Amino acid sequence: MIMKTNIEVLIPGMMILMSVLTSEKAIAQVGTPYIHDPSTIMECDGKYYTFGTGRGGLISNDGWTWNDGGVR
Repeated sequence: MIMKTNIEVLIPGMMILMSVLTSEKAIAQVGTPYIHDPSTIMECDGKYYTFGTGRGGLISNDGWTWNDGGVR
């Protein structure tokens, strides 16, 4: 009986501990990353380009900071 109770407490406790230890802080993107349904992200000559439906694509030098690209 004591062994079963210990396991019933130990397993949920370990699950909570693992979720706390493995959670990462989200990093916000910088710039104007609005694009509807991005379907493709391409890299060419050190720059990243997105293509999707809606407005024109976005351009980034590092993959995190996005700026408006040309209108298609």
